[in-house]
Parts: sequence; C-alpha cells; structure tokens
Amino acid sequence: MGSVGTFECLEDFNTCLQQYEEDTNTKFIVLKSDRAFGKSDLTVDKQLQWEVKIVPFNGVPFKIIGKKTYVCHQGRDKHAKAKQRRQESKVEGHEYSCLKTRRLMQTTKKMGCPATINVIHIVRFPKYKITEDNPYQKREKSSAVREALRLDPKRVRTEEMFAASFPDIKEHQNHPIDGKESRDIWNIIKKVKAGNRKSSVDHHNLQALVNAWKEEGCAIEYRPSQEEEDGTVVKMLLCLQTPWQRRLMLLYGQHMCFLDETYRAGRNSLPLFFLWVRTNVSYAAVGVFVTQTETKEVIEEALKVFQKWNSDWNPSHFMVGFCEAEIGALEEVFKGSKVLLCDFHREKAWMEWTGKTENDVTCQEKVLKLLQAIADSQTNEDFENSTVTLQQHPDWQSNEKLRRFISKWLCHAERWVKVFRNENLNVAVFTNKGVERQKEVLKHSYLKGHRNCSLSETLIVIMRDFLPKSYQKYIELNIKCSSGSRKYSGNVPCFLRDRPRIMAQHIMKRHQESLLFNARDITSPGENVFRVQSQTSQEEHLVNFGKGDEMPSCTCMDWRRHLLPCQHFCAVFTLVPGWSWENLSAAYSKNPLFTYDEVCLGHSRTLPLTSADLQGEELLKKNQENDNSPEGDGCISSPERSPSSPAAPSESTLITPSVKAGKREKCGTLLKEISDLTCRIQDGTFLDSVTDRLTNLLEDLRRHIPHDDILDLSYTPPSKKMCSSAPAEPLNTIPERCPVSGIVGDVGNPHK
Repeated sequence: MGSVGTFECLEDFNTCLQQYEEDTNTKFIVLKSDRAFGKSDLTVDKQLQWEVKIVPFNGVPFKIIGKKTYVCHQGRDKHAKAKQRRQESKVEGHEYSCLKTRRLMQTTKKMGCPATINVIHIVRFPKYKITEDNPYQKREKSSAVREALRLDPKRVRTEEMFAASFPDIKEHQNHPIDGKESRDIWNIIKKVKAGNRKSSVDHHNLQALVNAWKEEGCAIEYRPSQEEEDGTVVKMLLCLQTPWQRRLMLLYGQHMCFLDETYRAGRNSLPLFFLWVRTNVSYAAVGVFVTQTETKEVIEEALKVFQKWNSDWNPSHFMVGFCEAEIGALEEVFKGSKVLLCDFHREKAWMEWTGKTENDVTCQEKVLKLLQAIADSQTNEDFENSTVTLQQHPDWQSNEKLRRFISKWLCHAERWVKVFRNENLNVAVFTNKGVERQKEVLKHSYLKGHRNCSLSETLIVIMRDFLPKSYQKYIELNIKCSSGSRKYSGNVPCFLRDRPRIMAQHIMKRHQESLLFNARDITSPGENVFRVQSQTSQEEHLVNFGKGDEMPSCTCMDWRRHLLPCQHFCAVFTLVPGWSWENLSAAYSKNPLFTYDEVCLGHSRTLPLTSADLQGEELLKKNQENDNSPEGDGCISSPERSPSSPAAPSESTLITPSVKAGKREKCGTLLKEISDLTCRIQDGTFLDSVTDRLTNLLEDLRRHIPHDDILDLSYTPPSKKMCSSAPAEPLNTIPERCPVSGIVGDVGNPHK
C-alpha cells in the first residue's frame, strides 16, 4: 500500500482521484461497489468499529457505510472466460455468421496489473469519543451509540468521511508506466482542498507571461512594437517553442513541415502562425509565432528564429496554402526546400472563386473537373493535354477573369500538379486536413468562450491547455501501439507489431489480400526487384524494394496513392523467403512515421515542460542510429551459436530487446513457408522425417529461451486455428481509414 488519504465528501475524493491519475499518469476503473456507498444512511446494519487498516484509532467510533474498489484499467480481465466461450461458440458456428464484427490487431489491453485503490465511506460519532483504548470504555460507548440510534437516529450528531488507500507507482506491473515515481498523496490532497491553482502571472502583461514561460524551459523570442529615435517603428514579433516541440520538430520535421495561419483566434487582429508536422499518430504543432503584419519579410524573420533554435532542422518539403508571402519567406530561408500547395486549400479556393456570381463562370462543375484533371496529371504529356483541353473550353475563351485566375495557379503548377511535386516524396501527404482539424479543435473547444480575449489570454489558452493536451494525446497513442501495453492478435505479422495503428491497419488489410497469391505469381527479374501477377487482371506489377537512399516503389495505384506497402509487397513478404520489411531501403523503413516513439514510454504526459523533454535530442539520435524494435508477441528466434557451443545458452547468447527484429522476421518467414509446403506434401515417410527434425529443432529452441524468476518469457505457439493457411477474414469491416488524413471512408481521401 502506498499512501492513505481522508476526505470530507465524495466530491473531494473524486477530485483527488482525478488529480492522482494525472500526476501519476495512470487510469483506474471501478471493480465493485456497495450499494450504500456515498449515501448517508444510518439505518445500515453495520457493526460499530474503532479502527481499520486505513483508519487508525483516534477514540471516535464509526460505522462503515460502504466500500468501493478501483483497479488499474490494465488489470485482470474479469470477462476473460466469457470472451473465450464466445470465441469458441463463434468458431463452432453457433453464432450467426452474417453479423459484422471487428477483428482487432491488439485484442486486449488487460495485462493483469495488480494496482488497486480501496475506498471506504464511514460515519463517525464524535460525541462518543473515548479517552483511552480499553475494552471497558469501548463497550460502554458502543452501547450508548446503538441506543441513541435506536431511539432517534436524526438527533445523533455524525460526521461523514471517506478514507482511501492509493498504490505506489511501483505497484503497477506488466505494462509501461511513464508517470513519475511515488508521489506524496498529501500534497495532492492539499492542492484539492486549496481549490484550483491560481496563476501569479498578470494575464494582461505579455512580458510577464514571456518571463514565466522562459523559466519553464521554453525558447522565446519577444520584441514589442516600439518607435525608434529616428522615427521608424519596430514591429512586434513573438516566437514560442517548448522542449518537446523541438524534439518532435527534429524527429518528424526533416521531410515535410506545414506553415499555417490561424484566423480569428481572438479579438486581436494580429496574425497567429503555427508550424506543424505530421507525426506517426497525429499532427502536432511544433512552433508558434505572432507577427504584426503578414508580409514576406516579417514571416522570414520569424522562420529564421526557429532555424537558429534548431540548427539541424532542414526540411526537404513545406506545405502551405496559396499565400505568396509564406511561399517567398520559406524559399528564402530554406534554400533547398520545395514548397508545395495543399490540395484541400487549392480545391476550396477553386470552388469558392468559381462559385461567385461576379466571376461569371457559367459551367462551374465542368471547369472544376478540367482543373482537377490538370492536378491529377501523372506525366508531362497528360499535363499539356489537360491544359489545352481547359483552354479550349468556352468559359476560358470568353471569360477574362477566369483566364487571369487560372493563369495565376498555372504559374505555380510545380507546387500542385502530381507529375511535378511527387518526386522525392517518401510519405503520401498532399493535404493538411489534419492541421485544419487541429485548428478547428483549438477554435471551437479550447477558445470557446474566449472569442473576445486579448492576445495574452489567447496565448495562455494555447500554452496551458491546447499544446500540453495535444502532446498528452500523442504520447497516449504511441503507448497504445506498444506490445507492452496491449496484446497483439496471433495473426498479426511480426513486422506490423509496435507500429502506428493507422499505418499497421492499412498494411494488415493488404496482407490479408496477399494471402490469395501463390509462389508461382512472383518472379525476380533483377536485384531487389520482383514481378507480381495481378489477381484481378493479366497485368504484372513491378515491385522494387529500393536500396540505400532509393525509395521503394510499385507500379500499382494503391502504392502511388498511399506510399505504403501494397498487397504486392505483402505477397513478397509472405511467399519469398528472406524478404520482409527489413529489406526495404533504409531511407524508407527507418522513417520515424513508421515506428512508435520509444521516448513516450519514459515521459510524463501531464508535465510536458519538465527537464525530461530536454533529453529528446539525445534519444532521437540514438533511435535513428539503432533500429531496435520491441519484441512482439508470438515472434520466436534462435540465437546463433557455433557447433562447439554448449547446449545451455550463455549470457551473451540470450535474446534481448536489443536484438534486431530482422533475424526474428527471417525465422518467421521460413517457418511460414515450411507450414505452407507441408500442406502439399503427400509422402508420409518424408513427413515423418520432417517431424523428427522439427521436434529436435523445437527442443533446441526451448533450451535457448530465457527465463526469469518472476516472469516466464517462454513462447506460447498460436493455436492450429490461427495457423490455418486459409485466408483470414479482414481485421476490420468498417470503412477504410485514410492513412493520410485519418478520416474514415472515402470522404477522408481526396484522391478517391
């Protein structure tokens, strides 16, 4: 038991529990509760007591009205047997097969954690307090209390109290904990009883806010607007970046960054800009700056501040709306970067302009289709033909306004036409819809009720609420990807474990489709290149794994749309021995977008501005140098040893989390091929010899499996039902989620 706290009312306990969960970064759910818990019912037939485990003796008798027990949300699964029976019934066909169900990659979050919070609700009788702890006084006062309650319970003076025992953070087991070490529950209780914490900062003094944020570790550049002696006016500039934002900028912002302005964030008319990156699980703001105007020179000055803070930050691509000031500033500061235009803003601008009656566009739908055909051009010839087709349209020939409008866009065709902008892209990001959703959350959730707030008040909401909670969400989603947090289903391939959820689900669906292929459908015409026969036509698709800095590729439309392994890549993973995710080029496979952030397992989600984030750059370099994937459930491996090595594994040959996943994936690939080939063997004598050799290999593997005195690390093979070579049904029957925008269904994909 960690700490014990007492509370005057249930509301105080609930507030303390919430604060405890935030401070220790844990979550508890109700396991069981008495009906009388929380009710002031003196008629409950309970025995008078003088002390219990969490309420020490103080001379005052009391009754326990009710008890309530909370357990860690990753504790024991009390419905495990019912789930097992339901699964067995489903396999045997007792349930209706027409019912649509979801097949999850991570089947459960229950990890058997023993952490528990016990709460008791007591009613004390202070009038009957005794002075000494002896049996005579206890019997005398107990009789007096019972008699008083029998005659008239309403006239008996009572005091309610709630007592709770909180576990230490070390009592959590079998799942990652990123909270701080043991906290003092009394400090939390004092905070609760003192009410909400009041800030000592003057909210109307921007300079005071700047000083306070600097003390918390933020990088800040602040220059107030003022008039110089020569009469020139220096315009205001404010740049903000927290330590965790710097870490995410360097981790995810080397390939693609977004620059976007948030309009109408408050009553102030000053432009508020955000620098965004697409992380492995969401979009994150990695920089904030406020300028007095929206000119190229002012934006350029702000960008140079962030460049000074992050000397290793040099993105190859930026994405913006059609703002020439932003485009010019980015190209001036980042000489080698390519600035792209967002598809979402482009299509929105086209629709709004052509829809205005004063622009005299008579056939809006046809013009928009012609413009979209230009945007979708895959070759230079397609681009020229689509442009000529548009110029032959009657609206183009008769409408001078339309010609000027479209010509302005055609001057920047290299920023939005696919044939020009898709070069060297290693991630399919063509729109900033994720950024737009984050901005909507900021405006309509965090700034709701603050529409008339000043700049200082707007920044307070952003720095105190919006940014910390978005970082907390980022960490929670990364932790959920970890096999240490949730158990993976047995039919999920090893290379898809410990991957971001949306990306893993996207590839898993293609993996299920690839089970329809067979080895005859795949040939290898050259190094790192395979030809895969299409299942729907006579067409062959060329799959190139890439090498070094060369990007992988496939000639199918699915790869071009998402830049994620398609069913043809998955067919090679499944059917060609020795080829898996690790064989993809390092420039692609080691992209941080395709792995979960291991730093999140050691971070506090509720204190994003602490010194823990300052270690981000060192951990980033370490993660980029080492391709260490956590060991997934169901992945087995055999350590290398020479024939002269003893049968028992030495300390140096034990499998550890630092062993690269490639060796395990190769073993898994070979085992899968063995399993597929044995289904086709008809020679019984040969099968007997194979069985003997596999039995010897299994015994050798068991001798090399490490064991711990507390936790058995041995591998439990999946059931025969899970090893069936028949194609498994898809994991999800819900509409596909777009891996770019994260929106479910075709509406989330601008290319469908």
